[in-house]
Amino acid sequence: MTSGGFQKTIDALGGDDMPRVWSLIVTVFGDLAQRSGDEIAGPVLGEILAPVGVRPEAMRVALHRLRNEGWIETRKQGRTALHGLSTFGLAQSAAASKQIYGTTQQADLDWHILCFAPSTSTQEQTRSKTLALRGYVNATSGIYIKNGAANHIADDAIILQGEMKNVPSWLSDVLAPMPLRAGFQKLAQALETINIDESFARALTPLQTATLRTLIVHHWRKLVLKLPLAPDVLFGDDFEGTQCRDQVLRALKLLERPKISDFA
Repeated sequence: MTSGGFQKTIDALGGDDMPRVWSLIVTVFGDLAQRSGDEIAGPVLGEILAPVGVRPEAMRVALHRLRNEGWIETRKQGRTALHGLSTFGLAQSAAASKQIYGTTQQADLDWHILCFAPSTSTQEQTRSKTLALRGYVNATSGIYIKNGAANHIADDAIILQGEMKNVPSWLSDVLAPMPLRAGFQKLAQALETINIDESFARALTPLQTATLRTLIVHHWRKLVLKLPLAPDVLFGDDFEGTQCRDQVLRALKLLERPKISDFA
């Protein structure tokens, strides 16, 4: 693909703000180097990030931070630095992948709602933190949702088995607020504008494909990981994230993930 056409696509996906470099690097590895032992050479990482405007010095600073925080491990092969996700980084990436690459957030057969009596704000905060560790989402005061089976619930809670066909708008708005919905809509519109098709994808080099995948996954990841782990049905029939997910997964299917060996 011509550099002009490729750069126009980058600009369309870039958004208003330059992504944080360390976060962008996590996306690169989470998408391209998901397995233990996968490594990306420093020069290759630089070529993937350069079209987005990441300078070598910024990449070095970000890698240093990620090593200090235990995300990345680096080794030398001659003069070349090889980078890969640490055990911690691989675990974090695997935990997020289901939500990032999944086709839906389906309702577990045992999904349910907990209802508690009114309590003080301090009690509510303590309860919310405790239940969050068990997979519960705090919909509103005293109301918690879990997309799975109940486990070790306090005696003062009422358990309502999840079976909701007509979701009230207030619940959808609490779970997916308007700024988040606007973000999904904006990304979907950007992907619709650039209209990735088979001929477009075939014209890309492996490095160009990696760059575009990184941008798409990065913007999508920032949005979808803000969604609570609740069934899609609770976000409403007109949920903007549904269309956005369809657009993202379609684009990623066309932009087939390059192998690390393709960059050699």
